[in-house]
Amino acid sequence: MALPTAYAWRNMMARKRATAVVLLGVAASVLVFVVMAATAAGISRIAAQTGDPRNLLVMSKGAPSAEASSLSRETINIVRYHEGIARDARGQPVASAELILVRPIPKRGEPLGSMEGARYTPIRGVTAEAFQVHTGVRLVSGHLPRAPGEVIVGQLLPTKLAGVRLGDELAFGRQRHVIVGVFEAAGQIYEGEVWTGLEDLMSEMDVSEVSVLTARVAEPLARDGLAKSLEGLKTISIDVKPEPKYYENVARSATGFSFLGNLIGTIMGLGAVFAGANTMYAAMSKRVREMGTLRALGFGSWAVGGALLAESTLVGILGGAIGIAASFAFDGYGMDLFELSFRLDVTRDAVLGGAALALAAGVLGGLLPARAAAKLEIVDALRHV
Repeated sequence: MALPTAYAWRNMMARKRATAVVLLGVAASVLVFVVMAATAAGISRIAAQTGDPRNLLVMSKGAPSAEASSLSRETINIVRYHEGIARDARGQPVASAELILVRPIPKRGEPLGSMEGARYTPIRGVTAEAFQVHTGVRLVSGHLPRAPGEVIVGQLLPTKLAGVRLGDELAFGRQRHVIVGVFEAAGQIYEGEVWTGLEDLMSEMDVSEVSVLTARVAEPLARDGLAKSLEGLKTISIDVKPEPKYYENVARSATGFSFLGNLIGTIMGLGAVFAGANTMYAAMSKRVREMGTLRALGFGSWAVGGALLAESTLVGILGGAIGIAASFAFDGYGMDLFELSFRLDVTRDAVLGGAALALAAGVLGGLLPARAAAKLEIVDALRHV
């Protein structure tokens, strides 16, 4: 004869403090697990969305990243006018030379020039061609830079810099820079950057070379062949790869972060398992006579053990539901990590992983106490004080 589910629920309510401790432990484990997975998913998403398959990204030979690359004006001109690069209506190459620097910028409210609380932020010097090759980039408020010291910012930058807005000043380089516009980039990596005029940035930072050249190919089907042709030129030393492939490498950082997040969540889940087991053992030690009475009334040994397991599983499920519900508060939340700004993405896989962790915590936490309860002898249990 099986014990009704209401018995497990009633026992949970009778031991509210102990139940609350395990509930919070499971909920916290699940919340951490889901949020860490959502962070990794957010990084993967922006990396996957960034880059146009019609574009080639040109960097100096052996440069590990765009920020570490350096291209001379001569190299830029050789690539820009190479056969196979697309031309616009005026016959000019559709290619954007860009200087990319990462500099600490104080948060809003901090004194300009203060390094306390500053966040390292990508600053991109661009020309008008940048809006031709970076599809999806669109000004949503303000205007484009018209004079030295004016900048536009991606719509996620306020998340990083404590709510900066139009008219605010940013401190980097040798002067203050006024935000005159905000742009969106269809979820691409640029939404966490500062953009300014290429020549102005080169002059201010006293550099004579740019970082990368993003070039549109005239024939998309000939993209890979054109990349090999450019890399084979004897007069320059460059690496050329499709733009999406470069940002796929950025997504690899999410793999390690996802593993770390899942590991932390799993370790916390194991803690919840032990907490649940301890709580169930403590509850069982106080309810030995109760279990003996249930056995005397005709309930089988495994029915009594199953009731304890049902209690633990129910606590795990409820704790998981609380943790998952709390994680949705972070869905779409602006995040800043690895010098990237992105939105958290609470995916179906993250939720299912959190639910599995909660269920495992509940079942494993009650398994040993349930086994011990099933082995109790009726006479010994009734005599227990």
